[in-house]
Amino acid sequence: MSSKVLDIIKERFSVREYQDRPVEQEKLDLVLEAARLAPSASNSQPWHFYVVRDKEKIRALAGEMPLGTRNIMNSFIARAPVVIVATAGPISLLHRAASFIVNRRWYYMDIGIALEHMVLTAWELGLGSCWIGWFSEKKVRKLLDIPKDQEVVAMLTLGYSAEARLSAPKRRKPLSEIVNYF
Repeated sequence: MSSKVLDIIKERFSVREYQDRPVEQEKLDLVLEAARLAPSASNSQPWHFYVVRDKEKIRALAGEMPLGTRNIMNSFIARAPVVIVATAGPISLLHRAASFIVNRRWYYMDIGIALEHMVLTAWELGLGSCWIGWFSEKKVRKLLDIPKDQEVVAMLTLGYSAEARLSAPKRRKPLSEIVNYF
């Protein structure tokens, strides 16, 4: 048996070096459409995506990383042709109450699913990406003028990879270590 999606998952890797080449609007639209179609708890669709293509804004975003990560881990952000900032909110009273009762913020999972849809679609279209989770929410919010009723959850760099594709298999635990059947 074969699966095109599984093949994409096997091939994809986090890209941290990008070509100085813009991403075509048609491809960007398909990546965003993949997120729009993602499932969410109670079909709440709690996400909003800020697409940053302006090079100055992208450099500014890269500079808004926490101390110690700018030059070590996240300097590549400044060279990405596109950065997508994913936010949650506003969250309805019903979902806030449900999250409080079960002590889970479902919208984190919803946005994670939407972003993974983006990542896999991007790869299929020949684009690389990298999740960014370590950033200053306050500074990103201010830079992009994001309303206070939206929580900045994650960022995603996007563009054409300047890195050679890895031919070695991914280092992952075997199924026997991560799955139990009952």
